Amino acid sequence: MDLLQIDGVAAGYGNKAVLSDLTLALRPGEVLALLGHNGAGKTTALRTIAGLLPARRGTVTLAGTRVEAMSVAQRQALGLRLLPEGRGIFPDLSVAENLDVVAAANCRGAGDLFGMADVFGLFPVLQERRGVRAGSMSGGQQQMLALSLAILGTPRCLMMDEPSIGLAPNIVARIFELVRDLCVKHAMGVLLVEQNVAAAMKIADRIVIMNNGEIVFAGRPDEARAANVWHYF
Repeated sequence: MDLLQIDGVAAGYGNKAVLSDLTLALRPGEVLALLGHNGAGKTTALRTIAGLLPARRGTVTLAGTRVEAMSVAQRQALGLRLLPEGRGIFPDLSVAENLDVVAAANCRGAGDLFGMADVFGLFPVLQERRGVRAGSMSGGQQQMLALSLAILGTPRCLMMDEPSIGLAPNIVARIFELVRDLCVKHAMGVLLVEQNVAAAMKIADRIVIMNNGEIVFAGRPDEARAANVWHYF
């Protein structure tokens, strides 16, 4: 069974249609990179799947459950998580306070995949800096915190919007390698929107290229290279 299914989804802002007929599927344990130029509709797709933007048409199914009529919180409780562009942290709270706020909403107990101890195990620097104001940390540390917030509890599908922006290449490589490992180990699905095409293609099992709100290519990274799709970027 596909973990996430998007069928015929249309969405937009006011009178502006951005997505017209988006259809894609994400499998458990898979990284699917959603690529394309700025304005292609990638972030709109993530916002619609997450419930931040209502779908005008179509269905969104997570692990067999239709969610397009559900609230953002209901989707999060089912394991659908979004790491937004721009870190997605509370900059004026400490690291520990950030984690406490999100844990109160997303953690249920002993059955969770990721509790506080687990994210500190993944990112020891966050435990070292648990009392530090989050907004005062480096960009890489802030992104580690943002990823920790996104996976607290039991994530099934993690959507990441431009996680490499403003980060050094070695930090990007470390975070992407960790995401790849978590995906495989826990059968999570990852939907990755990323402008760093080379970095995305290193960890993606499949890629989807969007142009003007529509999918113009879907396949493996090696198939994309052979198809010479780079004019879409």
